Amino acid sequence: MAGISRQELIGLRLASQRLAAYPVHPVDFKKADQAVQWFGAVQAQEYAHARWAVGSRFAADVAITDAAIEKALAQRKVVRSWVLRGTLHLTAAADLRWLLALAAPVLLTRTAAVYREVGLDDAAFRTILPAIRQCLQGGRQLTRVELFAALAQRRIETKGQRGGRILYRAAQTGLICLGDPHGKQARYALLDEWLPTEPALPREDALLKLAQRYFTSHGPATLADFTWWSGLAAGEARAALEMAGPGLAHALFAGGTVWWSKRMPVVAQPALKPALHLLAGFDEYVLGYTDRQAIMDTAHAGKLMTPNGLFRPALLLGGRVAGTWQAELKKGALSIHTTPFATLPRGSAGALRLAAQRYAAFVGLPLAEVR
Repeated sequence: MAGISRQELIGLRLASQRLAAYPVHPVDFKKADQAVQWFGAVQAQEYAHARWAVGSRFAADVAITDAAIEKALAQRKVVRSWVLRGTLHLTAAADLRWLLALAAPVLLTRTAAVYREVGLDDAAFRTILPAIRQCLQGGRQLTRVELFAALAQRRIETKGQRGGRILYRAAQTGLICLGDPHGKQARYALLDEWLPTEPALPREDALLKLAQRYFTSHGPATLADFTWWSGLAAGEARAALEMAGPGLAHALFAGGTVWWSKRMPVVAQPALKPALHLLAGFDEYVLGYTDRQAIMDTAHAGKLMTPNGLFRPALLLGGRVAGTWQAELKKGALSIHTTPFATLPRGSAGALRLAAQRYAAFVGLPLAEVR
């Protein structure tokens, strides 16, 4: 089996992640749900960062904005809910139900003991889930505080971690999803009232579809990467990769096998130029893999990923993480502050300002300074 170099892997991954131009690049996205569907699911633990993670995948000449992505959620073309790994994700509306059906059985098995620690088992949920339906039916949307208060009236305890566990189970079983926010507060709605029902997708078809989505949007990636990202059991993840195999290329990298879409052949110069990007926190380019040595020095890992599992916004240069960044609002204008891991190459200032201007245009604010 032939191997690929680190630079070839980075070039392919930038193209798959829609962060760089490529000789055989797919058609550019025109709508938010197209970008979300490309990935299968987009990590959305931090809602504002999730919107930028989607927006940053559009071509620079497409005037995508934060408001346009929020509109896609308001129009129910994109939905936010707990999906893969029991974590909040954005998914295309047409994908949410089959993704939940695919991910839930493993999640429910893995979390059963944790649920029992707070007095939640199948018998408890036979009372709790119908109560949640009663609280939300008729198109009602409730914040976390409001929903917990309504459950308390029905003598259902939500203190401590119990309330969060109840919400996770309700979402993973397809009872609820996140609806329209109230200001900065998330609100919950019944999934059956939020989205039309869809015919059930056979499990093998769902496994194939998820593997195709992942390796097309995240490749080159390993089976271990896919297994972790999807949250599937190891055997099912392996079977999904085998089914998707005819449409994938593969090669050796760092002693293991990586797979990616055959539509992305290895070329000498995959990206048109080393690009500078301001990635979102929890961005799929960083989060979507078990091993990140190809895209960053391990010595800097703690500067990007905190001990409690938070992924800071990354400064990406030539496909490698070169630092972190943050945005600050002062007097109605945006300031972008970067913290490079090392001195940036000469000539980076112009590219950094262009990236900052793009982010400022996305959020609809003037850019005050970049440093």
